[in-house]
Amino acid sequence: MWMHTLAWLALALHGVAQAGEVLLDIPTRPGATVRVLEMTGEHAAGHVVLYLAGGSGQRGLQGVWPGSLPTDPDTLFGAQRQMAEQIGAMVALDTASDHEVLDIGSRQGAAHRQDVAAVVDFMRKRHPQARIVLMGSSDGAFSAAYVANRLPSVDAVVLINGSGDAWAEVPHLKRPVLGVHHRRDACLPFRESYRKARFFPLIAVDSLAFPQVYAGTLRDCSRESAHGLHGQRSQVYRAIGNWLVSGEAPQELR
Repeated sequence: MWMHTLAWLALALHGVAQAGEVLLDIPTRPGATVRVLEMTGEHAAGHVVLYLAGGSGQRGLQGVWPGSLPTDPDTLFGAQRQMAEQIGAMVALDTASDHEVLDIGSRQGAAHRQDVAAVVDFMRKRHPQARIVLMGSSDGAFSAAYVANRLPSVDAVVLINGSGDAWAEVPHLKRPVLGVHHRRDACLPFRESYRKARFFPLIAVDSLAFPQVYAGTLRDCSRESAHGLHGQRSQVYRAIGNWLVSGEAPQELR
């Protein structure tokens, strides 16, 4: 009964949404839902990219409505809208209704895997011709790699400013993987992930707007930092979209 009721809620939300942007509450486990923002382009989706956020895992989708979020392509939502136009569909996942904050331990838990798997299954049925891609940034990159390793229905993985632990999952994936990492990332330093990421397609991002990172550099994981790709989100997301479509990615972005 609960599945029927929540599925109806998802369809009801879809019915009132604006074209190209819809909020869905997807049932994932008994008593739990995951709210997602699905952004679609004008053409049938060739790829559906599911985005897993870092930090607490929250995307702030409670209390918003389609069309109310930032549209500037250098904001995270704006860059993801741009990607939706490029590849077909972009889906931003919020945390589960019964597990609002994710730490590294819960990102490795069964509930998180079930939540992501349920959203993947929902989107697979919604876009049956599309390739499903898991993409995460920071701790969300760990989620993407860890869950994809246990979810064979995922077709590709994109890791943005991920940790060495995220890259430790990659050799077992046996599917296309793209890495993106800012050379001046003072949250999860480039040098720590590069040891493993360099064996895979990797876009190294750089910008003179941020200082070089040294052993004593203060940690900065904010959205306005190199870790947050501040000032370069639109450029980076377009390069990721090009890789999904063509299989080609630049080695450097400045």
